[in-house]
Amino acid sequence: MARSNGNGTSRKYGHACLIAQSLDVLGDRWTLLVLRDLMTGLHRYTDILNNCPGLSPNVLADRLKMLEREGLVHRHYERGLPPRVEYTLTDKGWAVRPILLSFVEWGMIFANRFTRQSVGDTVPTDFAVRMVPTFAFQPQNAEGVSVSLVLEIDDCEGCSAWTFQVDDGRLIPQRGGAAADLYFRTDTSGFFRFFRGAEPSECGELRGPVELAKSFQSCFELAPPVPAGV
Repeated sequence: MARSNGNGTSRKYGHACLIAQSLDVLGDRWTLLVLRDLMTGLHRYTDILNNCPGLSPNVLADRLKMLEREGLVHRHYERGLPPRVEYTLTDKGWAVRPILLSFVEWGMIFANRFTRQSVGDTVPTDFAVRMVPTFAFQPQNAEGVSVSLVLEIDDCEGCSAWTFQVDDGRLIPQRGGAAADLYFRTDTSGFFRFFRGAEPSECGELRGPVELAKSFQSCFELAPPVPAGV
């Protein structure tokens, strides 16, 4: 990891190794988690801060500035009272996704396994609802596909609705409901079954064409449940 100088910024390795050069950008604490949150649909400073217990406001501001400076994040400023600031990933930022996916796959084997039983217990449901689709998404399956789905989980108190837009090889999550092709209401168990490709009618309440829902499902590959069942 690039070494911190104690004020939230870091010193560079100054090494010819491409791993070291990549860590100069990505290696500071919280940087990959900030990118994870941007990738999974959190775009406002306060949303990211609230989702990362232990992350200080100053460090988050430093990481966002660094990521913007390095060309991974774009800062959108909208005048108003109060003004609105949102952050989105650039193509360079989205290119970090395979790295995060490798961490997810490694963690599934060697760390605490993410299971259906952990959702709502050690893993907040709202967190799982944006993480699972983002990292189960298969860009190669989504080429030429354009479809949007609003998802609501009815057995989670305080959960947000989420909108997932598949657009020709990219998944764009967004917190909140929006105009969409499909509306899907389910419980946590149905959520997992849906993203494993089960018949939509067996997973929850769908509004919209079933074939379009199946086209949406085809863009995701979720690992089968562990023996204890998911």
